[in-house]
Amino acid sequence: MLMSDFCFIIKYDNLINYDYFFLVNMQNIFKTLRSKSYSVPCELCSIGSLCIPMMLNNKLDGILNRKVSYSKDEIVVKANTPFTKFYIIHAGAFKTFVTTTDNHQQINGFYLPGDIVGLDSISTKVYNNTIQALSNTQVCELRYDELMSLVDNQKNIRDMVFNLLSSDIYNYQKLVLCYSQKKADERLATFIYSLYQRYEKRGHSSLNIKLMMSRADIANYLGLTIETVSRNFSKFQEQNILSARGKYIFIKNLNALIDLGN
Repeated sequence: MLMSDFCFIIKYDNLINYDYFFLVNMQNIFKTLRSKSYSVPCELCSIGSLCIPMMLNNKLDGILNRKVSYSKDEIVVKANTPFTKFYIIHAGAFKTFVTTTDNHQQINGFYLPGDIVGLDSISTKVYNNTIQALSNTQVCELRYDELMSLVDNQKNIRDMVFNLLSSDIYNYQKLVLCYSQKKADERLATFIYSLYQRYEKRGHSSLNIKLMMSRADIANYLGLTIETVSRNFSKFQEQNILSARGKYIFIKNLNALIDLGN
């Protein structure tokens, strides 16, 4: 949506139904997003530079199971299952969680198109978290043993693995910082901006973002209540930082969002 759309609404608010106008424009925008923006081409995924068969004489292509599908809410693998492969998301989204002693879920990760799931399992040799599809999801499954057989001989694969592990550690450190030092509104702003950054790296540069996860999942992940998350979404809209409609948000003031998160 162009800023002129918002100016038009403000200027002629007494002549139109704001909610209807807003919804129609948002629906037009998101029709395109649903069909094109929330999958990732192979060259933009976490292992994209190596996934093109000709770059490795078909070696990496030979250990990939291409485009395996999982249904919404399907459990992909349970915690403590022997670790055998990574999951690289092509379209859709996963979440990872642990189950506490009182049988509650604690979400510790959301994975979007282009992300790789399972890096934390390399040292333990088991999946440390339960992996669940947040929507109908397509993945490439990358077998661990066969990938490691190439690491010794292929510098670019070795560098890829190190870079992925480094990014995973860095993201975990940011999450710990978010929990320990930020207030509720700062946590949510940081989370939304991180989603924007992740989509931007995958070629989706729009300020329109689809939240693949529910408000309850966001609250769980950020260590907040769902009421607090909903209240802060409303606060952000009142401050003209973003607009929200269902699972879709439009960032109206990116700099303000960044400042709040910092």
